[in-house]
Amino acid sequence: MEKECIIFIIIIILILLLYRWIIQRKEAIDNVLQRTDEEKIKDINDALDIYGFIYDKNNDIICSNMYPWQREVGYCKLYDDTAPFINMIIDSEPIYFEYDNRRWLIEIWKGQYGMTTGGEIGIYVSEMDDIDIPGIFSGTFFKAVSDEELLNMSFNLKMNGEDLFQRHDYHWWLTGFDVGVFSSPNNLSMEVMLSFPNSNMKNAFLNGLKRIGYKDNEIKIINNRVCFNFNKPKSNQSYSRYKLITPFIQFMNKIYCEIYNLITKDFVRTIDKIDFLRLYYPNLFKLIAGKNRMKKLQKYYKSISSYINGDEQ
Repeated sequence: MEKECIIFIIIIILILLLYRWIIQRKEAIDNVLQRTDEEKIKDINDALDIYGFIYDKNNDIICSNMYPWQREVGYCKLYDDTAPFINMIIDSEPIYFEYDNRRWLIEIWKGQYGMTTGGEIGIYVSEMDDIDIPGIFSGTFFKAVSDEELLNMSFNLKMNGEDLFQRHDYHWWLTGFDVGVFSSPNNLSMEVMLSFPNSNMKNAFLNGLKRIGYKDNEIKIINNRVCFNFNKPKSNQSYSRYKLITPFIQFMNKIYCEIYNLITKDFVRTIDKIDFLRLYYPNLFKLIAGKNRMKKLQKYYKSISSYINGDEQ
């Protein structure tokens, strides 16, 4: 009899806890829905700012802002090589060329970034000699271009032939990340447009594009504007060397997306989903924002910064 009484009490406690959780969740959902979009955007952007991102209302996605921490750490191939270890399984297409007595890099990425599917176009330039850091990195380190060198560019990201979203802006790092969408890089394609300030830069870029394998019939040229489709990359892919762990990383990324979609199933718009996580599941919000990626990339940059500044030989 005493045992049955204890079981009954435990069941009552569990029922009360479940009821309390349901009530609290309903109140949380109502709280989010009662907030205006202006309030949500302000609070979301304030929370995302430290990670270098903002909310794009037009596409209902997350994208990079103009002056994020990523602009300070530039780019080197080490970042792509270590991408799988920060849950990024992405295709990359680096286009190298020389213009104005400097080495340039315009790189395009698409794939799975942890809990998001996204695409990027980055513009970088280098005026320094290659660096050699034994056991860490050997090659060219590029800096993000200045405000005066921003390009008018756009991309349309598609998954299995269906549009996900479009981005268009004057930028040095044009990005877009669709939260909770899971993909494989080979299921994604990007229609890319780059508008150059003059024919010399355009031609230099075209030479770099053709060097990695793009044919004339794969490129459309309108004045100083270059358009092409980034589908199957022509370049060797960093993640291909991690064939044994890539399926596990993608499995975890898919689990993250499913958790996100389950927790936010009461909302349709990403703005509401993200606001809900920001208020009630802050650790999951930080995962979306890329807190771990930020820490690791900043660590990589710190390890090579002395060489970049010429303090080491």
